[in-house]
Amino acid sequence: MIVDITQVTKINRVYRAGSPPLKVEKVKCFEGTKKEYTTTLFSCAVHNMGTHIDVMGKDVVLENERLIASGIKFDVSHITDRPVEIADLDFSEAKQGDFVFFQTNWDQYLNDEEKYNAHPEISMEVMEYLVEKKVNMIGIDTLGLGRGKNHGLIDVFLGKSGIYAIENLTNLNKIPKNNFRVFCLPMKIEGLDALPARIMVEF
Repeated sequence: MIVDITQVTKINRVYRAGSPPLKVEKVKCFEGTKKEYTTTLFSCAVHNMGTHIDVMGKDVVLENERLIASGIKFDVSHITDRPVEIADLDFSEAKQGDFVFFQTNWDQYLNDEEKYNAHPEISMEVMEYLVEKKVNMIGIDTLGLGRGKNHGLIDVFLGKSGIYAIENLTNLNKIPKNNFRVFCLPMKIEGLDALPARIMVEF
C-alpha cells in the first residue's frame, strides 16, 4: 500500500505569522499580441506552506540515496500538555539512516488556524538523541517539531547537523509504526532554504 503523507498547501493560509501566503493567479503573457496566452503563476514563502523540508541553507544538496529510505513512526498523540521526552519513546527499533516521524494527529486541526498553531512539541533532548543516532530526517504532522522560539532553535540545530526537519505532514495515522519505506521528493529549485516536498510511504 502507498499512503501520501503530503499536506496540501492552502491558498491564502498564513501558517507562519507575518509571512505572505500562497497566491495562485492567472496571468497573461505577450498580452495584446498574437502570441498572447494565459498561464498560472504561484508564489509562496517557503517556510509558510504545507509539507516542506527545512534545510536551513540555500546551497544544501540532498543526496539521492537519502530520498528513499526506511522509516519509523512514534505515536505521541496522547501527549499534548508537555513536550515529548526521551522517556516517552522506545528507540530500540530506530536505525541510522531512518526517517523518523512523530504522529500527533494535529493535522486534523488544519482548518482551525488557532488550534493548529497551538500544537504539541518534541523536546530538544529527543532531537539531540536522534542526531547522535544519525537518523536521516525527522518529520511531524504539525507546524514544527518545536513551538514558539523552540521551533527555530530545533530547525537550526538539525540543519547544522545535516539532519533536517520535515513539517506539516498528514495521514500519519494511516501508516504503520515501522517496516515502511519513505519516498521523499523535494522540488529542485535554486536558492531555497526550505524545500517543498511530496512524501509517500509504502508498506
